[in-house]
Amino acid sequence: MTTSSDRLYQLLPAIYRIRDAEQGEPLRALLGILDAQLAAVEADITGLYENWFVETSDEWVVPYLGDLLGVRGLNTLPETSFSQRAYVANTLFYRRRKGTAHVLEVLAGDVTGWPAQGIEYFELLQTTQYLNHLRPFNTTPDLRDTNRLNLLETPFDSLPHSADVRSIHNRRGRHNLPNLGIFLWRLQNYPLLAATARQAGAPNAHGYHFSPLGNPAPLFNAPAGPGAPEEQRVPAPIRPLDFQLDLEAYQDQYASAASPPGNSRYYGPERSLQIISGNTPIPPGDVLCKDLRDWARPPAGKVAVDVRLGRMTFAAGEEPATSPVVAYHYGFSADIGGGPYDRRQRIREIRLPVKEFPVGAGKTHADLAAALTAWENDLPVNKPPAVIRIYDSATYTAHLSIALPAEGMLVIDCENGERPTLIGASPLTITSAAASSDQVAEVTLSGLVLEGHLAVSGKLALTLTDCTLIPGRKLDQDGYPEEPAQASLVVSGADLVDTSLIIRRSIVGPLELPEACRELIVSDTLVVAPLARDAAEPSRAAIAAGASGANSGPAASLERVTVFGTVHVRQLDLASEVIFVHPVTADRRQVGCARFSYIPEGSHTPRRYRCQPDLAIAARQQELDPLPVPPGEVAGIVLRLRPQFTSLRYGQAAFAQLAAACAGEIKTGAEDGAEMGAFSLLKQPQRLANMRVALDEYLRFGLVAGIFLVT
Repeated sequence: MTTSSDRLYQLLPAIYRIRDAEQGEPLRALLGILDAQLAAVEADITGLYENWFVETSDEWVVPYLGDLLGVRGLNTLPETSFSQRAYVANTLFYRRRKGTAHVLEVLAGDVTGWPAQGIEYFELLQTTQYLNHLRPFNTTPDLRDTNRLNLLETPFDSLPHSADVRSIHNRRGRHNLPNLGIFLWRLQNYPLLAATARQAGAPNAHGYHFSPLGNPAPLFNAPAGPGAPEEQRVPAPIRPLDFQLDLEAYQDQYASAASPPGNSRYYGPERSLQIISGNTPIPPGDVLCKDLRDWARPPAGKVAVDVRLGRMTFAAGEEPATSPVVAYHYGFSADIGGGPYDRRQRIREIRLPVKEFPVGAGKTHADLAAALTAWENDLPVNKPPAVIRIYDSATYTAHLSIALPAEGMLVIDCENGERPTLIGASPLTITSAAASSDQVAEVTLSGLVLEGHLAVSGKLALTLTDCTLIPGRKLDQDGYPEEPAQASLVVSGADLVDTSLIIRRSIVGPLELPEACRELIVSDTLVVAPLARDAAEPSRAAIAAGASGANSGPAASLERVTVFGTVHVRQLDLASEVIFVHPVTADRRQVGCARFSYIPEGSHTPRRYRCQPDLAIAARQQELDPLPVPPGEVAGIVLRLRPQFTSLRYGQAAFAQLAAACAGEIKTGAEDGAEMGAFSLLKQPQRLANMRVALDEYLRFGLVAGIFLVT
């Protein structure tokens, strides 16, 4: 049989191959070695050729190609959408259009990876009209034009303004002759294309939430391509008035059409949202934009949609027999928690042999319970290593018990790009059979959203990756946690010395872990002890052995984590680039280290390195040496450096995002200059620094640019 290493051997005359076969093919083995070296030389030559072109070159070659064009170096951000490759490749495009507003808009998007909008404010200045150069759009605003008035002070504001002499650098002044505004949208839109709508509770059972969790969540726009209105080219919450005008325009245009198109600007199978009731898609002509704060019903034959709250209602007598299937987009800051994003780099490699149990519409098993039953019945005594994979974004019941054999292995995950929701986990119980100290069962949950909580016991190694355990276990129809004092994950049992927990890229509620557990490892995660309605502080600890936090949890290692709620652990082996919003206590402080983190007053940790607010106070002390920093000034530094967030409520699009007013020491306090906390992976300070470097080169002389973060 000819193999890939037989190229040289096949070039030999047949007589030599016959004689070589008679002697055990030593010549073939020798030429196989030579052929491997030939392949390496060929690959090197191919690589050299590909490195001539920026589209195919290795990443390390890109700066050298850029140097040939005189491109100024930027921060390389491998975990984001920005790459120096695109910046170098588009350099000629930028330079040919240098000085125009369009190139600055394109440049801003390329170097930050965020959608951008550029505005030349001189065009919006209200000026005296010259009869030979009339500007009819620059006159007194039409107070009957509701849509334009609704866009006032937004990036899409087209109304004329009087001159503003304040500086645009601090984002206070805008409308002046030399001013140019660059608006950036940091929140991302995530599509759920076949989710199960959540029915509202009595007496509003005629209404549904788009969110499978039953919480109010604004519907986001799916960015359209070139040619679409500016407002539809960015990932932002759909503006209710624009949605209403879109539906009215569609219904007016196609009122008498025999076969109207299935899509309006916002609604339809190829747009930002769609509703399917009883296996029948609801057309745009039957949809009505309505304020549904009070769950008002629409007229007969219509379905009312509130894009601001993510709700829908049906007319009397037209309620669906089963929950509608919805396609919509929601917003969030990053690929953290359960979500319909690319998880292929983090999906665990499974050792063979392993058996898959597929779940979903058209699959072998209709729900999670059926797949677990099939797994348990496959080999009742020693269940085989298995993967239970969910292939859609539907809702499934999760009030189940999973019992693993000694050294058993089970993975419950979903297809890449899907986000199934597991509800009713009260709890989802995971246990393992009694085993010796070296027999530990392994369980991995990946890509799931769990409403309820996990109850774990036995010798288990539990891994959560790209998962969401709802803080407060469940959200009410106003978006507040129903059980804010309860944990999302509870570990119990007598023999826990080999029980470990690993959490990566997830959003979890409070963790209730006994001190006897082997270890807790958390990275790129939000750990949230939620706030009850009208509460200013969490009612329980975020990580500890109990709700009060009096008893310590296990040894912990935290990297790039944001923790809302107190933390009490046996020892803190590592806290790197962590934001502890509330005090943290480690009983054993002789071991471990806290570095590049925010640690509030009242905390007791092992040695600290470049942590805030200690670092800022020490810097001020060095300035005043030998005089001490006055207590009042220390209190001011501590208050200034306290982390500030755009939203503190899970379920909102900007939850846990550092606010624009947050101290710079927090927003750039990570080891690499990124922000502290779970969203360090976004590298937002580096993106903005790239933006400023690029503006310096391509901004026309005399213009002044201001950068505005819309979301």
